[in-house]
Amino acid sequence: MTSEPSSSVRLAREEFPFLADRVYLNTAAVGLGCRRLASAYKSFIDEWTADGLDFVRAERAADASRAAFARIIGASPDDVALIPAVSAAAGLVAAQFTGAAAGENLVIGAQEYSSNHFPWRQLAARGYDIRQVPFRGGGIDPDDLAARVDGGTRLIALSAVQTATGHRSDLAAVSAIASGVGAWVFVDGSQSVGALDMAADLPGIDFLAASDHKFLLNAARGMGYLYVRQSLREQILPLGAGWKAGAVPFESFFGPRMELSDTASRFDSSISWLAAIGDEVCLSLLEQVGPSDIYAWNRTLAATLRQALADASVSVLQVPAANQSHIVAAPLGGRDPAPVLARLRSSGIICSARDGNLRISLHFYNNLADIERLTTALARCMKDV
Repeated sequence: MTSEPSSSVRLAREEFPFLADRVYLNTAAVGLGCRRLASAYKSFIDEWTADGLDFVRAERAADASRAAFARIIGASPDDVALIPAVSAAAGLVAAQFTGAAAGENLVIGAQEYSSNHFPWRQLAARGYDIRQVPFRGGGIDPDDLAARVDGGTRLIALSAVQTATGHRSDLAAVSAIASGVGAWVFVDGSQSVGALDMAADLPGIDFLAASDHKFLLNAARGMGYLYVRQSLREQILPLGAGWKAGAVPFESFFGPRMELSDTASRFDSSISWLAAIGDEVCLSLLEQVGPSDIYAWNRTLAATLRQALADASVSVLQVPAANQSHIVAAPLGGRDPAPVLARLRSSGIICSARDGNLRISLHFYNNLADIERLTTALARCMKDV
């Protein structure tokens, strides 16, 4: 484990003006804006105002972003669709399940984030048994999952990293369980892609959805990504197909002809052009800094934070070592989160509260001084509030 960030990570911090005098530990909610993002948006809007919207340029930016996302997760651009949100991706896959045969079921986490929970719950109306796995240690334990999976299981849905607890799922174990019964695996990667390496887990995943406004750093909303295993492309009906799903999108505005793309872009949705401009910039920044350097530094930050909180007698949620991530949860012990967050904010520290925990989410632009400042403030706060 590295004790110092790489030079590219260290220099990248200067891209984020917010950090000049404050500590930002809330990327799990929304990523920080960088200087080059602001510059790109200003340029695009100025051109829009002066000369009209260049949506063709924005579409090129969306395709560049698709390719960058694919490289980050270790996939081909042909395997990635552009989506507006994780719930839209889950909805697309959920729509493939029509009337259930006897015994057919889906298995989901009992405390999954709603975007990867509500779409599957709707399928109870079509006769599917929706089996929920209670969380243990902040997330899904493979043994608890296996106890609910059988020959009728059609899909397992979970997050790579749980948003409220930071529990990192054992995706290799989950994939092995799913493979044993021929079930699909749908993963919400919003709290993982951009912050930790997903490439090793990808071969066992059928669908990986991620939003862009967290660890991919662009909070414009309206654009995200869905990896679809190549062998499943022809099995999935692109129910939301529009012009973007065409083999040649700019030649697919009208019927009666319909020729859909033979890549995952057949599942594309019309996306926010503004978000596409921002995504191209932000994903380029991540690649310039270097994903492997980012992942290594995030591991160092998380380990340092856990030790610092322990030294300061601040309790953290007990997550098994193998399941720890760049998100650290400190139980509030029944405290009202509002005064805690306000007290930290008054010290220039931004966090969130989720499901009874103070959620501390780290990203490569954080440093060891941020951790020291948080630990000192939080130790006082937990005593006083």
